[in-house]
Amino acid sequence: MTDAAAPLDARRAAAQPDAAIVTDAVPVARTALVAHTGPVGARHGWLVLHGILQRAADFIRPWARIEGREGRRVLAPEGLSRIITDFETDATGACWTTMPDRDIEMRDAFAWLDLCWQRLEVEAGDGARVLVGFSQGSIVAARWAVARGRVFDAVLLWGGVVPSDVDAAALAACSRDGAVHIVAGSRDVLADEERRAKQYARLEAAGVRLELTTFEGGHRLDDATLTSLAATLEAR
Repeated sequence: MTDAAAPLDARRAAAQPDAAIVTDAVPVARTALVAHTGPVGARHGWLVLHGILQRAADFIRPWARIEGREGRRVLAPEGLSRIITDFETDATGACWTTMPDRDIEMRDAFAWLDLCWQRLEVEAGDGARVLVGFSQGSIVAARWAVARGRVFDAVLLWGGVVPSDVDAAALAACSRDGAVHIVAGSRDVLADEERRAKQYARLEAAGVRLELTTFEGGHRLDDATLTSLAATLEAR
């Protein structure tokens, strides 16, 4: 079919300039998911953020099995965006943000994390407060901590780095010891030696102290490392 023979409505639609198309961001109420482990009333409280395409109920499993779990209340909010990762099994993953709509998704994620933090403050006692972000979750954790100005016993960026749009000194101030805490696997392909060197140089240039914890492994959590960090942070 030639352009001249195309239906009139189709020709009119094709002729409309992009400027005539407007997209509005409309806040809506929705249902979010949060996984949790450890008894309500446990002394210590942890807020832990999963990585891209993970689910909160799977991500939180290490906290359900490591030593000291009876004294630790852990909440794992799930990212608000989800996608099917396997069409045969309907396996689904979640994520926190995408580049084109980052500002909108960060606003929603921050509001969601605020609610989870309020819940954690009620459900945990007067012990340590630890914020953990893994992979993409580390980016959200760093941005949220700085945006809200909250102080934790530590903000742990696991398998991630300080986002370029986050002031490293401001992030360090969110941990009681005034350091940026990074946890990295020795074979983490997403945080290789070159990327880590650039990150450490940036922190050094900003005059920020780095607390680096490494373990033998790749881009994953590690039970032994998590157990050791928990014991250290909760003993302070």
